[in-house]
This record gives sequence, structure tokens and C-alpha cells, in this order.
Amino acid sequence: MIRKIPVLPRPSAQGSPALRRVRVAAAVLVFAVALAAFIDFRDIVPNSLKHLVASVQFVPSAFTFATAFRVSAFACLAVLALTFACGRVYCSVICPLGILQDAMARISANIRRVPSYKLPYRKPRNALRYAILAITIASLAIGWGGLAIAWLDPYSNFGRIASTLLRPVAVAVNNVAASIATALEYPAAVPHGDAGLAAAGALLPPLVIFIALAIMASARGRLWCNSVCPVGTLLGLVSRRSLWRISVDNAVCVKCGDCLRACKAQCIDLRAGEIDFSRCVACCDCLSVCGEGGVKYRWHGLAGKRPATPSSKDKISAGSRSQTPANTGRRIFIATAATGALAWAAVSRDAAGADERGCADRQEHDFSKLDDPEVVAPPGGRSTARILAQCTACQLCVSACPSRVIEPAVLHYGSLMGFMKPRLDFDQSFCNINCTVCTDVCPDGALTPLTLEAKQTTRIGLAHVAHPRCIIVKDGTACGACAEHCPTAALQMKKITSHPDPLPVVDPRYCIGCGACQYACPTHPKAIVVSGIATHEKAEVLVQEQVKPTTIEDFAF
Repeated sequence: MIRKIPVLPRPSAQGSPALRRVRVAAAVLVFAVALAAFIDFRDIVPNSLKHLVASVQFVPSAFTFATAFRVSAFACLAVLALTFACGRVYCSVICPLGILQDAMARISANIRRVPSYKLPYRKPRNALRYAILAITIASLAIGWGGLAIAWLDPYSNFGRIASTLLRPVAVAVNNVAASIATALEYPAAVPHGDAGLAAAGALLPPLVIFIALAIMASARGRLWCNSVCPVGTLLGLVSRRSLWRISVDNAVCVKCGDCLRACKAQCIDLRAGEIDFSRCVACCDCLSVCGEGGVKYRWHGLAGKRPATPSSKDKISAGSRSQTPANTGRRIFIATAATGALAWAAVSRDAAGADERGCADRQEHDFSKLDDPEVVAPPGGRSTARILAQCTACQLCVSACPSRVIEPAVLHYGSLMGFMKPRLDFDQSFCNINCTVCTDVCPDGALTPLTLEAKQTTRIGLAHVAHPRCIIVKDGTACGACAEHCPTAALQMKKITSHPDPLPVVDPRYCIGCGACQYACPTHPKAIVVSGIATHEKAEVLVQEQVKPTTIEDFAF
């Protein structure tokens, strides 16, 4: 009689979730701070913290590294070193757009009541991802890097989504709570917030990107990161030869498929027993679900060889066939170094020559063109050309500006190069002479940090007056609001021969283009308009004593 031995079910062990827990905790912390930096409509988050979470992002740090010698500029080198050591940890822990995609996939899974990821292995779309990276580098080389980076940089895309789409939602939720508090006779408990919607032209691009991310994350996990994002592709070139990598131990793996179903990057080829670590974002989800210990995060060294494990001859031969030739690592290193050097040289050239191009393009403004003024770039930008070349359009300055005078441009700069870049709208507010917030938080060096003294003498535009539009001339009404609110005394009420009453007159030597006069002007269309200048200048000082602070509350309309 043959006795049958019962086959016991495979134990449902929980794997090794420690690394995943650490990764999730760090990612949640980084994402919360990054999101708070952009939706902070009460200015609670310190500017130093906003700058810190933004300056450690790869692209802003790389731009700063190429144009300025600051501590934050070395964050890009730290990211490359971390990637070479441990893989694409940046994509799963530091990049807020990558973390946002994980949240989208989780929310979609809960709505559909399915596992978060149940995705089969897919071959890499190398032709697409390397083509996008090549186009990005070529754009930097020919001076179009500002446009390419603004559309493809993951951090900047997150910034626009958070600032343009999520911030108004946060304000709306706050105002609903404020209305409830007011109805309960506790109006001071939750004050109302104010964050206007962006113009339709500035609202559409982040909305399209957000919808595309939601669809791709819900259907294919990190498809955007591994097919579109040039930062992910560049870091993938480095991570494929990283020192520590997640790999399949074929001697232990039982081909159960748990790791395959947990992988958000679709990079685990279970049949071949291999992981495409150029696409792996080091989320460690596979480690936490493997109950057999068949997936391990282990040392591979410079040679990229796996540690010896007991296995059958066919497994050893299969593993040896899958090894990348040794010279491939050298080719990847050379390609990566050349990529970085080319990008650095291109950005440096653009930034160094921006002021010269701005000076060459500069021309005197025509006082008759008040209806079509030149765009005003934020202080610290030095020139409109420098903003176009270096700004990544993350819109952190837009979110952080206390006066809410900075808005994303549509076609105000005259070309697609300026699309979504910051501009000053003096019909909505003015640039406070005692404020340097935008230069304090800028992570990519497009806005050079300014001291308060330097800010107070930096000319970003010139005020032009059309006396026929002034209500003193048009309606015979006494006014002078523009002169009253000019912080530098560049605009004063003076008598001129053409009119018996004093009229506003601008002395361009002292005007800094702050826009207080334009914002204060009660006429429509405005009788005084600030037009930007191509290259920022240093204005002369007329009043030596301390400048009196000007706030929105000072305006009586």
C-alpha cells in the first residue's frame, strides 16, 4: 500500500517589510513637506523649509550647480551618488511627482476594489525613453532647455499641479470649514483664505499633465517615470550598475509571482529570474511580499556580479548568460558623464550669456504703449533672458509670494520659452519693497537671492504715465494715490504747464518698477503702467531714511 504524503500549502510569510516601511515613512514625510510648501496659503511653512525641499530635487539642483556656487547645488551630485550606491531611491522617496503617482494608483485601486498592482512584466520602452532624454539634452545645447525642462522636469510638474490645481482645492475646503465656524459663532477659529484661480491658459497644462499621470499610474504604475521622465531615464543609466541592487535569488525563488504582482515598475522578469534595475524605483514592495526570501536587496559590487549561491547548473548558466558584459558599465559611465557635462555646459552658457543678450535687446520704452507693456520678471531674475533660460517654472515663487503679485505667464514673454514662467501682474497686486520671499525660496537659481537693501534698489521695470487717463485731468477729481504709495518717491505730484493742478510725474532714476503706483491707480484703463525692462538695473536712492513698509491693507480700495 502506497502511502500518500500530503502536500502542505506554501506558508504565507510576510517577507521582510522593514526596508519598505522606512521607505514609505520617508516618502510620506518628503511629500507632505513638498505639498505644504505649495498649498501654504497662510504662509505658515518657513521659507527656509520650502527652499530646502525644493533645492534637493535633481533638476533645480543641477541648474544651480551649473550657474552658482551654493551648498544646495551639490544635491544633484548627492542624488547621483545615492543612485549609484542604492538604485533609484530618489524616484521613490525624494521625487514628489513619483510619490504622487503611487498615491494615485492606491486611490484608483481602492475605488475599483482591486489590488494596487497586479501588473505583468513588460519590456522597457528604451527607444522612447532615450529619445526623450536625447531631445532634452539637445534642447539644453541649443538654448531651449528652459522650455524642455519646464515640461518634463518631474519636480516642476508637481509644483504646477500643487500650486495651480491643489492649492485652490485646499482653500475651498478651508473656506467651507470657515463658513461652518462662522455659523457656529466661532469665526476666528478658521479664517477664510484667498487663492485665486490661474488664467485658463496657465490652468490647462498642469491639468492635462495631472490627468495623464492619473491614467498612467492607475493602469501601469510608474509608466511615466520609466517611459517619459528624462530624470528617471538618466538615473536609470546609473542605477543599472549600482552597488546594491534588488535581484532574484534563483536558488530560492519558487516562481510564485508575488513579487511580480507587487512591482509598480513592471521590471521583474520572473521567467528569466532577472530584474531590470534601470527601471526599478527601489520601492522594496517586492521584498515585503516575498515569503521565500527569493528577492533580495544585496551587494553586487563594481563588477555587477551576484554573490555566489548554490544552484543547479542550468540556473548558473542562465544567470551567467544574463550578465551584462563588463565593458557595458564603462560605456554607461562615459555616456552619463558626457550627458552631465553637456547639460552643464549648455546651461552655464545660457545663464552666463543671458545678461548680455538682455542688454543687446534692450530698448527705450515708448510712453504711448501703456496698453501693451513689456512683461515684468520677478526681482532677482536679473533679466528676462535669464528667466527664460534657467527657470524651470516650478511656481514655488508664485505660491510663496505674500502679495500674490507673481503669476504664471502664458504668452506674456512673447514666445513659448516663457510659457508658465513667473511674471508680475500689477493690476492684481504689487511687489512689496520690503519682501525678498521669491528670491529666498527659488530652488534653481533663476532668482538670485537678494538682501533687503539690494531689493530696495533693484529696478525691474519703469512706470509710465498717461495724463489724459488720469482722473485729475479726465474728471477734475483730486487724487494722487499713485504718488502716495510710491515707496521710493520716484513718482511725485508736480505742476506742469499743460494743467493747473499737480499731476503725477515719474523720475526714472529712482523708479524700481514695484507696481504700487499702478495697483493704486483707480482708473480703468490705468493712467500709470509699469513696463518691464530687459535687464534689471540698480536705481538711485532719493530718500535715504528707512523705507516705510507698504501692505495691501494700506490701499483704500
